[in-house]
Amino acid sequence: MSHLSRTSAALVATSLATLLTASLAATPAVSGVARTSATTSHRHLRPAHFTVSSFNVLGSSHTPRGGRRAAGTTRILWVDRLLKRHHVDVAGFQELQSPQVRRFLAITRGRWAVYPGLRLDRLDSDNSIGWRTAKFTLLQATTVRVPYFEGHTRRMPLVLLRERSSGMMVYVANFHNPASAGGHHNQGRWRLAASRVEIRLQNRIVHRGIPRVMTGDMNERAPYFCRVTAHAPLQAARPSSYRSGGACHANRPRAVDWILGSLRLRFSHYVEDRSPLVDRTTDHPVIVTDVTVDPQQLPRGWRTRPPRPVVFPGP
Repeated sequence: MSHLSRTSAALVATSLATLLTASLAATPAVSGVARTSATTSHRHLRPAHFTVSSFNVLGSSHTPRGGRRAAGTTRILWVDRLLKRHHVDVAGFQELQSPQVRRFLAITRGRWAVYPGLRLDRLDSDNSIGWRTAKFTLLQATTVRVPYFEGHTRRMPLVLLRERSSGMMVYVANFHNPASAGGHHNQGRWRLAASRVEIRLQNRIVHRGIPRVMTGDMNERAPYFCRVTAHAPLQAARPSSYRSGGACHANRPRAVDWILGSLRLRFSHYVEDRSPLVDRTTDHPVIVTDVTVDPQQLPRGWRTRPPRPVVFPGP
């Protein structure tokens, strides 16, 4: 894969109150980013390039002592190794339980930040978004209430990030929809309800004109892709799953994990890593793709001031 060169940067500690209530007036301008209007030329702005992963890390509670896989806090070392292997800049984590969050932040030593991480209730860390602090700064963060097992809602993250080198803003959302497994049977109705929330969110924010990326363990293959892309302006990073002439061509995806995004961004170098290290780490493939955003296609992403924070009702 081709990537921009990495630069080191310290993690700036930001309080939760600041994350959720930062005003537009207080948002600093980004060097090199014009205060653009709809009629301003964007030819002097640089495209943005970054790498995204959807990564179910397999929660600590699923690997007790004596099992086939190591403990969650041991496996998080391999999570970090896989992120480095694929040069990942932003990741949607599922099942990132609180002991794993603490260990991840400890071993990465400011190289990564996560939201919500440990800021909210213990269970809310499971679905967190992480980003390399040398690559992105956090502008806004909130959560969306999504139906989970038996319809009980869980808070799942939506963040607005600024890519440091280009100045581009991008929305990243991350979800985990309920599986019909274990002690939870017939969860299809709740996966449908969850996908409706995810569709509504995308339709709510698309009009802002800012690039959008959505990651997740959706616990569905073709049905999820076809449903969501029929009702929201999204495309899949997986190149063999696409829409043409209104028809859905899912083409038998193997994974229930998805990366989707705005119709005007470009995905490339898509990977579903099922290597031995992945098998030691988790029971899912690691999904990775490069993303390129052209300011000619999504110019509002390069504005110096972010839009008002998203306020999104639950299901």
